[in-house]
Amino acid sequence: IPSHVISNTILVAFTKEEPPIAVNLVHLRLIMWRTFIQPVVDALVEHKVTSYPLPFVSFSEWLKKLESSAKDLSKETMKHIIRLLNLMHFMARLDIAIRESGEMGSKVGGVASFATTIAEHVSPIMKELRLLSSADVAQWVDYLAAMGMFQ
Repeated sequence: IPSHVISNTILVAFTKEEPPIAVNLVHLRLIMWRTFIQPVVDALVEHKVTSYPLPFVSFSEWLKKLESSAKDLSKETMKHIIRLLNLMHFMARLDIAIRESGEMGSKVGGVASFATTIAEHVSPIMKELRLLSSADVAQWVDYLAAMGMFQ
């Protein structure tokens, strides 16, 4: 979500006489994973984070590659990431089950969709959000690069 939309929604929602208990600030217009990630891949090459486009793989395959690369880590380091790997395995199993069922009402790894009724009600700008574009994604990667994320 563009930062000006988030800040506007927060200002509008929490300056009301009776502010909501919570507002789910998630993008209201879902797009396919590849539509989002392809501009990320392009931007990473452009910023010379990688010299070649990263391949697209399933969540399960990515997890296997991650584990394979972690096999040489120290026991001390591994104990800190073991819980995260267990969570990712759970998400991978859910993702496989969801894909096999054909029920695509949740996001990758079985994460449920957030209710956005309150966000739409308190902030008209949220309701008018357009689909994320490659320019939005490139701007996000540019920001991460400017913050030194890829050094």
